[in-house]
Amino acid sequence: MEDVVIVGGARTPIGDFTGSLKDVSAVDLGIVATIGALEKSGINSSVVEDVVGGMVYKAGVKGNPARQIQLGAGIPKEGAATTVDQLCGSAMRALEIASHQLMLGKTSVGLVVGIESMSRAPHLLLNARQGIRLGSDTMQDHLLYDCLIDAFTGYHMGMTAENLAEKYNISRQEQDELAMLSHYRAIEAINSGKFKDEIVPVEVKTRKGTTIVEVDEHPRADISIEKLSKLKPAFKKDGTVTAGNASGVNDGAAAVVLMTASKAKELGVKPIAKVLSTASYGVEPEIMGIGPAYAIPKALNYANLKLSDIDYFEINEAFAAQFLACNRELKINLDKVNANGSGIALGHPVGCTGVRIIVTMLNELKRRGGKYGVASLCVGGGPAMATVIEMLP
Repeated sequence: MEDVVIVGGARTPIGDFTGSLKDVSAVDLGIVATIGALEKSGINSSVVEDVVGGMVYKAGVKGNPARQIQLGAGIPKEGAATTVDQLCGSAMRALEIASHQLMLGKTSVGLVVGIESMSRAPHLLLNARQGIRLGSDTMQDHLLYDCLIDAFTGYHMGMTAENLAEKYNISRQEQDELAMLSHYRAIEAINSGKFKDEIVPVEVKTRKGTTIVEVDEHPRADISIEKLSKLKPAFKKDGTVTAGNASGVNDGAAAVVLMTASKAKELGVKPIAKVLSTASYGVEPEIMGIGPAYAIPKALNYANLKLSDIDYFEINEAFAAQFLACNRELKINLDKVNANGSGIALGHPVGCTGVRIIVTMLNELKRRGGKYGVASLCVGGGPAMATVIEMLP
């Protein structure tokens, strides 16, 4: 089989819910990230043969957003385009599918893009097709109905974090301290310019003019343990999960360009990293957040590596309790994981995050001079994902 390499990656800034990117569609965010990734890879869009996209909130976006991005970014119409939905794992699953196409020799250049505009998710009248007869009907929020409310338990994903907090005896203080650390690291990364190598600016055009958005909007410089401790539990009376120690509801896009190693050599393109393995591991929906603790060892096994071999990790913070539960099992030194903040501080545009954490990981490994990296995230319903990469000289 062919070796698969990453030759470029980029992401948009992450916007707050109904914030700076609320007027930009998920497809347009994806086009910006795609063009940015192509520019950073140094290749022309004309050589891309396959586009695989990840997205969750597709209602009202029109058919196959990956195809819309493909043509909007100037990628040839002859190529394939597929949009994948595995909730929070959508973009990482898209990377796995594109990688497999390359490994099998069916394509030689692929582009993976994760997109989400949670701000633009509509409300739904599910019974309107048959006609609303006598009485009123209920309008469903696409955000909740198709992702944030678990399909199996009927409760909010935040309750799955409460379940983990109880199972692993994780205190409110521990969760708030992790949230504080996430924001501190994200603000430090912004102020030191760490994200400049990965973020491509987004032009937002309104009747008032054009605004350039180039900084993540969700991190809070004024965060404090005192402020976090005053927040009420969001999902359970006397619970420990709050809006402050949970990930944000956000907008954003991220993309990476993949090639076979032989194609990169043919084109004279210098690879950044090699994709060593990907893996999924399903856990009970009630404790979906623990999934990375099992997906990561599975992916490492495929790559013939051990946890101790890994120089750096990106493990998405869906909830502080969820991350802490995973690390009760994995026992990773916090200096080696989420060095620039994660879902709590940066935000979690669900269909985007699986690639966003890979783009951020590549840049952090480059700064550290590290060799092996692992990116992982939990997934609603239970099927977590992990990806192992090797940086190339």
